[in-house]
Amino acid sequence: MTARPLWPHTALLALTLALAVNPAHADTVWLNNGDRITGKIQSLDNGYLRVNTEYGGDLRIAFDHVKTLQSDTPLVINDKSVQHDYRAKLIGAKDGQVILEGVRHDAHGAQPVKVDVPLASLETVVRPRPFLRDVSFTGHIDVSATQRTASTDTKNYSVTLNTTMRHDWWRHQFNGIYLHSKEDGSVNTNNYGVDYTLDRFFTEKAFWQARLAHRRDWVEDLNRQTAYGTGPGYQFWDNELGAFSMSALLGKVDYGYSDGSSDSSFAASLRWDYSRYLSGKEFELFTKGELMRPLEGDAKFAVNGEVGVRYNVNSWLSMYLKYARNQVSSTFESLNESIYSAGMGVHW
Repeated sequence: MTARPLWPHTALLALTLALAVNPAHADTVWLNNGDRITGKIQSLDNGYLRVNTEYGGDLRIAFDHVKTLQSDTPLVINDKSVQHDYRAKLIGAKDGQVILEGVRHDAHGAQPVKVDVPLASLETVVRPRPFLRDVSFTGHIDVSATQRTASTDTKNYSVTLNTTMRHDWWRHQFNGIYLHSKEDGSVNTNNYGVDYTLDRFFTEKAFWQARLAHRRDWVEDLNRQTAYGTGPGYQFWDNELGAFSMSALLGKVDYGYSDGSSDSSFAASLRWDYSRYLSGKEFELFTKGELMRPLEGDAKFAVNGEVGVRYNVNSWLSMYLKYARNQVSSTFESLNESIYSAGMGVHW
């Protein structure tokens, strides 16, 4: 009787053992107290390391409690001793140290880097975002509602929605806002605004933008604004610590007035969108808006923008403080509106 070969069973056993001793790849952080955290390193900024874990979501760790750490994939690193931004893997080393192994790009081209540095020399670490990827959907809703009863009875409401969808070379953005203010039964503010922006990227940073915006007001004499335009844009950065982009558009703007008259003209505009996370993404500074210059007609210039700060309570709930400005200077009817708001937000 011929013995059956054992190699298929041996190979299967070896594969099983290999899977058992080599679990799914993950980044690792060793702490001074002996604890070890596995997950995905997201960012290091302002002395806080942010790690995403399956069991606890995003964890913020004071970086002076870290003994050493390692990453499974290259990260974007800014290091005081090297003084360059470069991509490198983190390799665990002795206490208070880490080995950086990767490639640095400078005036002389790509230079290999493998250096042992103190943890204290790391300024920022950011996980790179792949440019071509599956569909991603992000956004937030901010709500503010106040009621004050004193010599006058005042009620204020505001709702803001901002969403972004990204897929391949395309980015879609939709923004909406509704404002309502009443004092002693008299409505002082009652308007809404919506805009849609489509970006088509040609490189990781350069894109072409098309935009349509509409605003309706039931209180002001300038009660309607509609603008559309197209032009080039540039994404200066977009990573775990924030984003900054600008675009220059050429298009047309239409104004409507309470007496039934209207005005329209070609217009040039400059748009910006900036956000910066601080302290392990606990705080966010943001500003976005548009400066428009009509090229003819009664309107001289228009500004529509906002600036604020957001405190992220957890991965989905936040509190915000914001100042918004909507101003149209015209020889016929002008608009000058400033709005201060504070409230709660939900983001995803």
